[in-house]
Amino acid sequence: MKVRELILFFVLLMAVYQDFPFVNYFGEIARSPIVFLTPFLVLYLFSEKKITLTDYTKNYGTYILYLVLVSLIYTTYILFKNKSIYVYDQNILVKNIKMVIYPLCSLVFYQFIYTFLKRTSDLTQCFRVILGIQWFLIVFLWFETQVYKTTEIFLPFLHANPEKYWRVRLLTVESSWSGSVVVIFTFLPIFLSEYLKRKTKEKFLVYCTSAFFFFYYTIHSESKGYLFLVLVSLLPMLIGFMYSKKTLRYILLFSLIPIGFFLSKVYTSLHQEILSQLQTSVTFGTRFTGYLTSIKTFVFNPFGIGLGPYVEIYTQQANKILQTDFMQQFNLGEIKEYLQASKNLSSKTYFFDQLVFGGIPFLLFYYLFFIKRIKRIKKIANSYLLRIVLIYTLLASVFYLTFHIKYEIWFFLAFIDYFEKNEHTKA
Repeated sequence: MKVRELILFFVLLMAVYQDFPFVNYFGEIARSPIVFLTPFLVLYLFSEKKITLTDYTKNYGTYILYLVLVSLIYTTYILFKNKSIYVYDQNILVKNIKMVIYPLCSLVFYQFIYTFLKRTSDLTQCFRVILGIQWFLIVFLWFETQVYKTTEIFLPFLHANPEKYWRVRLLTVESSWSGSVVVIFTFLPIFLSEYLKRKTKEKFLVYCTSAFFFFYYTIHSESKGYLFLVLVSLLPMLIGFMYSKKTLRYILLFSLIPIGFFLSKVYTSLHQEILSQLQTSVTFGTRFTGYLTSIKTFVFNPFGIGLGPYVEIYTQQANKILQTDFMQQFNLGEIKEYLQASKNLSSKTYFFDQLVFGGIPFLLFYYLFFIKRIKRIKKIANSYLLRIVLIYTLLASVFYLTFHIKYEIWFFLAFIDYFEKNEHTKA
């Protein structure tokens, strides 16, 4: 590998590492090592003679500025109302500063990836790096599946909590976080092998490793959110892509029986899990309360409440929802415990969290930064593969995933941003 390839490989490896033990010393922001790389990424950007800011970057930066503004407005309101800057054990002003670090780091990372790719202008190098990350994750996944159902603890020094974890999670904190890593590093190598018109043997190898990675992980995954999206969106889109390609159509026909078996296994696992846990699951009760609380907070604060002030306002709305008769049928033990302090207060999804923080301006940003890409990337050759990942990402942001330190998602978004501006005209 060349030096630039090694740099990109290291940065992407750190991006998929999402349970860094330093979280125990520096807080949740340190769950990803990217926060410690951010100063170096900034130095790299400043070393450029000219930094290109795309429409997406400008939209993201504008949205962050709005979050700062609305945070200051609501912080001032709480200060005068309560005669104190503290809510529970949290200084709201300090909370604002801590919370704004997340989007700032993701913005810097996003701009670094875009600038790095633009400066390199060699997608073959990028292809080799992404494929290398995939192979590394496949090896890691293989060894993890050999021990995750045993009493042996798999590489405990890599995780913030060294205790036994009974599900597959790769380098992330929990099973639900690893799905986006698998999806991105399954479909990007396929896309680049097609776009770069690699040799037939090489493309065949990429298809085989990607298919193995995706299906092997899915069979072993116990993340309800991931399995749900595989069942209702991702797999149908994948089948549609294979059917649209003459060379893959025959493979699809021969694969109908194993695919049917795979679908039935996923459906059975998901169906039994939902039926058994709908009313008893602690996770469902917490998430469902989070969704309802976010919607109610948005209705009464349509322009958002900011990053720090949500500790008080979101908590008040959550307590009111928990008092309704309808909610008593669910297991609310976890969410009630969360409401006693200022930690873990959120819907645990990017869309609903940001709906609380930014309100209507967030909806505008969400359209311009995420949804608009679906239409714009259609000009790219084999864009179906990119749309599969993008739609999965959008659905995950609504149902079960937050993007605070999910840097593989920001990498993917920066990658297609680069592609829109610099590559699709060559296809």
